[in-house]
Amino acid sequence: MSFDQIPFSQTQVRDYAVVIHAGNDEWTWQVMDFDARVTAQGEAPDRESAWRSGLFAAEAVGAFARIGRRA
Repeated sequence: MSFDQIPFSQTQVRDYAVVIHAGNDEWTWQVMDFDARVTAQGEAPDRESAWRSGLFAAEAVGAFARIGRRA
């Protein structure tokens, strides 16, 4: 099984984990905090799009959290 065929993968972006799952016709992505609470989620047509969307969302969620801590 090649890396592209793995139905599940994850990585950490600052304070959040990005997890992607292969579905029947699409990939789903989730951004979770360290307490395993889902802070963002979505769907993508392929693995690469799921990674890009999840990583973008993790950075955005992190930026909003930092702004919230400053206020």
